[in-house]
Amino acid sequence: MAKKDLAASDKPVVQSERPVSRSQESFNALVDKINKRRATLAEWEAYGVEFERRYAGEYIPLRRTLDDVQTKLILGLDQSYDMKGLTKGERRMIGDLIVHLAEQVLESVDDSVVAEIHERYRPMEGRDDAGVKAEPKGDVEEVVSFEMPQDVDIDSPDDLMAHIQAQLDEQERRANQQRQAREASRATRKKASAKEAAAERARAKEAEAHLSLREVYRKLASALHPDREADPTERTRKAALMQRVNAAYASRSLLDLLEIQLEIEQIDQAAMESVSTERLKRWNTVLKEQLEGLEQELAEVDHGFQVRCGLTPRSSSSPKVIKRTLNAHIDNLRDYVRMFEDDIRIVSDIQRLKPWLREMKPR
Repeated sequence: MAKKDLAASDKPVVQSERPVSRSQESFNALVDKINKRRATLAEWEAYGVEFERRYAGEYIPLRRTLDDVQTKLILGLDQSYDMKGLTKGERRMIGDLIVHLAEQVLESVDDSVVAEIHERYRPMEGRDDAGVKAEPKGDVEEVVSFEMPQDVDIDSPDDLMAHIQAQLDEQERRANQQRQAREASRATRKKASAKEAAAERARAKEAEAHLSLREVYRKLASALHPDREADPTERTRKAALMQRVNAAYASRSLLDLLEIQLEIEQIDQAAMESVSTERLKRWNTVLKEQLEGLEQELAEVDHGFQVRCGLTPRSSSSPKVIKRTLNAHIDNLRDYVRMFEDDIRIVSDIQRLKPWLREMKPR
């Protein structure tokens, strides 16, 4: 009988004329999902080489170049600010541009010169003169032990008492919440025994799953142990297979172990069809765990690419989406570098600076 590979097969693993049980359907579906997740991971791995080449070789250098030219433009605008012939509106526009550009540079570069320039042109709004005018509210706050809001008229006894009563009511409400929380905590502790029982059942299920892995592993180890083979060529082959078996067992990959069994013809399709429902259920438990691990790995890989491309992380993307995004970023950076280099040559010439400022306002 020809060797069969579970991962490479396009047909259901269990094929028979008799009705397929639910456990067999679950097994086939899990194998199919695992194979698809592995294929997606392989796509990410293959694209990762190209991504790193372009990211490190093009994107990062362009980002640094952009920071450099933006910094030069900031310095040029700072020098142009005091040019004779500029109106107040044009100076205000220069200041706004400096703040905008400096904020972009300071996001990625710790530049003390840019930071100082940014601070000089940063709008002063938001700063108040707190403490200039003393108010008698502080005396009232000391007595009632809570802060008096601005809209309370402390000269009005009715307003003052209404506010104090509202605060006292709020304190009582919080005390009731704390009491209810303590009661809920006591009720939770009573349920601890039930949770412990559930945890014990989970441990028993985990033990059964491990038993399934160990059963398959022991059969393979017994058949492939290289020390029991006299022929040097066969010993080398079995040693390589045993390495795969050990790696699959260490990563709890039941699917890989079953594939090796099929590969060495330790089992065949008939044997797969005759697996008991109880054993299939245990296998399905292990395969679900393996699938969850693959999905977690995929999510982490996908999220990492999205973050590095400056995307807002979403449920999933693809190598094609990331490639398209990275290419667009690189093209945009080149355009910005060229644009800012042209702007640097303009800001030192007032004759060109004034019309340039008019163009920049809508931009």
